[in-house]
Amino acid sequence: MPVSGIVIRCAPERSDDLARSLRLSGSVEVSQVLDDGTLIAVIETSTVDEEVASVKRLMDTEGVLDVMVAYHNFEDLIDREC
Repeated sequence: MPVSGIVIRCAPERSDDLARSLRLSGSVEVSQVLDDGTLIAVIETSTVDEEVASVKRLMDTEGVLDVMVAYHNFEDLIDREC
């Protein structure tokens, strides 16, 4: 199962609303909202393709300026292929 730590940049005045919306969606776990409009979050999906689609959806979300992957783990996918 791919798990990624991501950094979402948005306008500071939109950060609280965006964080609330993402938390309610259930697809993103927002752990921190910084004063400069940065959200620190985690996404977890079943496949790498789903993860890429999730990041693309985030990038298309109104108010989101940028999404950066800070950490990516998919060890269990490698273990299943062996």
